[in-house]
Amino acid sequence: MERFFRFFRTNLRLGLRIIKTGIAVTFCIAVSNILHLNQPFIAVIATVISMGKSIDLSVKAGKNKMFGVVIGSAVGAAFAAVSPGNAGLCGIGVILSLYLCHFFHLESAGVLSSFSFAAVMFGAARNAPWQYALSCTGAALLGIAMAVLVNLVVMPPNHALEIKKTYSELKKKTAEAIENAAQKQTVGSKTVIEEIDRISRSVKLYISEAKILRWNDDEVFRISSSIAVYRLILDELKAVEAIRLTENGEPDEETRTVYQYHMKRMRELFQRAQESEQG
Repeated sequence: MERFFRFFRTNLRLGLRIIKTGIAVTFCIAVSNILHLNQPFIAVIATVISMGKSIDLSVKAGKNKMFGVVIGSAVGAAFAAVSPGNAGLCGIGVILSLYLCHFFHLESAGVLSSFSFAAVMFGAARNAPWQYALSCTGAALLGIAMAVLVNLVVMPPNHALEIKKTYSELKKKTAEAIENAAQKQTVGSKTVIEEIDRISRSVKLYISEAKILRWNDDEVFRISSSIAVYRLILDELKAVEAIRLTENGEPDEETRTVYQYHMKRMRELFQRAQESEQG
């Protein structure tokens, strides 16, 4: 039952990124109406695709996507001038757009570049493809800029706080798993694995941010250094879990010796992690 509720708390939450995406879309459409842009649909798609998990990644990806949009729209306009909506040219155009994004090292820009190409290819008239391409490009650039702006201004992600919260949960789950192992109950190493994975992802996102956007380097460094110790504890937990003391009845002398060794080892490691945190 606890696992069931934990699943809903962690996997079915209305995340901040989802909320910010909706805010960015609202502003994007409002600005499109004010500027009398004719392609709000493209602007919305660009906004949704461009909302990043972190500020720095959002800015970098936004820059790449802007160049990708220009490439896709230009290729679309050139091909639409020959034959709008032509099946063969569509395939070639997508290949060319993706290749150019790869060639210019525009990471994560391929999808939006291909979408821009398709929007121009299917929407432009043969006699005015470049005018339509400019309209699509402007709408897409607005969407990208709005996503980056909202991510910067509206409740920017606080990865340091998330790291501290997850680390606290990791300590709690590890202590529970060690206690279960000591009581020869089901160890539950899976919950420890989940918390280690979560904190590792948060640390990577924190490190990816620009220096000016980070405020807790020393504390995050101490926590990230402790993750290696918790991985060692996890190995000991898995070893105890593999012994299956709860299923084999009364263990023999050799099994008890192995069990006691792993228990002693994981307690020492857990104590080391606590001392490292305090120091």
